[in-house]
Amino acid sequence: MLIDAEHIARTVLLSSTGPDLTAEVWACRTLAARTPGHRSRLVSALLRLERVTDSPGTRLRLAEEAVANARQIDPAQDHHATDMLIWALYALQRNLHATGRTAEGQAARQEFLDRHHPDLHVANSCPVTVCYADKDLPPVGGQPAVHRPGTAR
Repeated sequence: MLIDAEHIARTVLLSSTGPDLTAEVWACRTLAARTPGHRSRLVSALLRLERVTDSPGTRLRLAEEAVANARQIDPAQDHHATDMLIWALYALQRNLHATGRTAEGQAARQEFLDRHHPDLHVANSCPVTVCYADKDLPPVGGQPAVHRPGTAR
């Protein structure tokens, strides 16, 4: 049965029209359950679905799932593992603040700030030249934007 589900999931992801976000998340969850290499796409799909979801509770659950999966991506296998975790933490802290859980939101933001640095892509030999690492971090919950030393303004 699981093998049939995996075949269906692969077909969904490879369809010429592309799946809608809910179907993509389902397919990525199905494939990531047995093949860890699909976690990056799952995190990306979860974050895209989180951005278009209306319910704050559902948005928070999607962000939490994205963080949990991003933590399981091996940086040795995928040099974007840190990027994925940073984006997932950003979504998590934003949703925690939106649901009134500010202490947990601050903890997520602190982890976000600890992992975020301007040389992230250079250190990983990534061809990305203009990315979020060169930008000031966006404000959250009435806090001013955070300027990282050594970044462009």
